[in-house]
Amino acid sequence: MIMMSLALLLGVAQVAPVLADQTPTNNVGYTVRAILPSNQVNRQISYFDLRVKPRESQKLAIVIENTSNRSQRFQVSANQAVTNQNGVIDYSQLSPKLDSSLKVGIANIFAGDLTQKVTVPANSQKRVTLRYTMPAQKLRGIILGGVYVQQLNPVQPKASGKIMINNAYTYAIGLSLQEGATVKPDLKLKQVGASQINARNFVTANLQNDQPGILQGLTVNARVTQAGQTQTLIQQKQAKMGMAPNSNFNFGIPWGNQELKPGQYTLYLTANAKGQQWQFVRNFTISAPLIKRLNRHTITPAPQPNYWLYLALAMLIASLLAIIGYLMYRNRHPRHAK
Repeated sequence: MIMMSLALLLGVAQVAPVLADQTPTNNVGYTVRAILPSNQVNRQISYFDLRVKPRESQKLAIVIENTSNRSQRFQVSANQAVTNQNGVIDYSQLSPKLDSSLKVGIANIFAGDLTQKVTVPANSQKRVTLRYTMPAQKLRGIILGGVYVQQLNPVQPKASGKIMINNAYTYAIGLSLQEGATVKPDLKLKQVGASQINARNFVTANLQNDQPGILQGLTVNARVTQAGQTQTLIQQKQAKMGMAPNSNFNFGIPWGNQELKPGQYTLYLTANAKGQQWQFVRNFTISAPLIKRLNRHTITPAPQPNYWLYLALAMLIASLLAIIGYLMYRNRHPRHAK
């Protein structure tokens, strides 16, 4: 089963993972756990893995324990699972952009209790409930989301030189709701084009899992050529990715030092995940106005060293030193030079 309980450290460049069946060892000032109901499928895991029925209404409960010596406020929300641009299933987005294939999601069944704020006194705990109601029509596959808990008043910032560090910890408890049989995921290639991520140019291929099944162990290998040519201009391979049911993300192929010109290009993309394989070939165009707009804001990549030039210069210097050495030797030993 996919691991669906984690803690993210926000505000600093670190991630503090918490396995589904472990208690966090880092002192974050609070803990969160799920109270598993009777319709839990697997009681050996600590996130919600529920078998549900049409029209069923149920309250889910979590316990927030404040282990600090001060009162803390938290925001608790039921979030839809989506796939972020790194190919990682993401439970943290309060209002994500949803895929067109998602017909019934977390926002539809948790309409009344989607977000709430709670206060937990120092060294105490509080039970928080969220109610869902399944639609009348039986659903295929899985609705995947997470109960997301975020600190609203973290510990006061600590000064580190001139940098203020504000630690805010968040927890996500996975939530899987399933009525019938498991559905296999699928992969489709949607739009292909040029775009910019963090001020760097990419060719992006929008990949969509349009089925209500979790896609795990995804490996993607992509390359770009000029249309009608075979030489690879840019390429990217990435493994160990995953996709939430009924979601999409942009797989990025960085330009690096390659300056793509306006024109026609072809994307070749292969993907595999747990015995499933996909192959796509797609022609696309990069226009001159788009290139101009991208280059206006891009970070110029650092030039790569020309090792052949360095080798030629080294050989030239060695030859000159050899000639100079020979001339000096001949001047000092004229008889031996004849």
